[in-house]
Amino acid sequence: MIESKKTKIIFGNNVIHDNKELINSLGKRYLIVTGKRSAKLSGALGDFLDAIRGKDYILYDGISENPKVASVLEAAEVIDEVDCVIGIGGGSVLDAAKAIACLGANKAVSEEELYKQKWENDGLPLILIGTTAGTGSEVTKVSVLSKANGRKSSIHNDRFYPTYALCDPKYTYSMSKAIAISTGVDALTHCNESYFSNKANDESRAYALKGISYLLPNLMRIKDVLSDKEKDDMYLGSLYGGLAIDITGTTFAHNVGYYLTENFHLPHGLACAVFQEDLFDFEEANNKEYTEEFFKAIGMNKDEYVEVINSLLPEINDTISEETLTEILPRWADNNSVKNTYGKMTVDDIERILRKHFVR
Repeated sequence: MIESKKTKIIFGNNVIHDNKELINSLGKRYLIVTGKRSAKLSGALGDFLDAIRGKDYILYDGISENPKVASVLEAAEVIDEVDCVIGIGGGSVLDAAKAIACLGANKAVSEEELYKQKWENDGLPLILIGTTAGTGSEVTKVSVLSKANGRKSSIHNDRFYPTYALCDPKYTYSMSKAIAISTGVDALTHCNESYFSNKANDESRAYALKGISYLLPNLMRIKDVLSDKEKDDMYLGSLYGGLAIDITGTTFAHNVGYYLTENFHLPHGLACAVFQEDLFDFEEANNKEYTEEFFKAIGMNKDEYVEVINSLLPEINDTISEETLTEILPRWADNNSVKNTYGKMTVDDIERILRKHFVR
């Protein structure tokens, strides 16, 4: 059974139906946070509404991919007299629900105050129900939101842990093939990057390797039709990846990947995957023995592993000009994800990597 020290994780079939009493114990009025499609398409929203039949609720379905702080603030405006918050969807919805639950108990928080974590009260009780096998947000204290200037930025705070994570793999079955690939690759990058974090420890490494053991075999054949058991394993893998990065955070690959999502509109998971080979190359050059231990543990050499990851990436024809490169490099000069990369990565390394991929 998958466990967390901060969140009560309930994993299995029919978790909403089988936990009606728990759900109804959290209050009389609910704010349900979703996107436009997956909560309904997966069946999770219908199951939840059936579980709270007869109780009041507000449905806020204004969360989009790469959720904006503005959407979070908008949702907070309708949260009066709500007893708890329910997030149903992929990682974007779950990340937004964490911030909304916080704002439900801290009404005067602005975007700046949210990122500076200037709030006094604990958030409202929070239930998260995932519909993708990707971010692992169900089990983390992290919320990634897009600021008014368009930049994605993460907030890490213990008050963002959900009270309950209701994890039913069947809610991921309705994902399109494209979303399954992007979110599955995202989960794999979580495992990789957690392992190569400066904060890695025995617990996080165990989670990362466990996640890879569930994800890798299925990503190798994800372009075919996966069985329900294989989809269940993908979801389990994503949760282990979430537990891993909850301890360690991610590396430069995630934060530099944000730039690709913001400017090239590449889905988040694929944007992070672009730089996985660069991560392994950097670690091999600077931490050879540690890197060799990793590839031995996953049962694949570097070239084989990179081939699997790169086979899932689309062709990318976007470029970065010399002028733009000069403009954007300062954002990584004192970046926590760069500093979190195992070894001593610098902005010069980021420049070299971006030149390799995007400067023609």
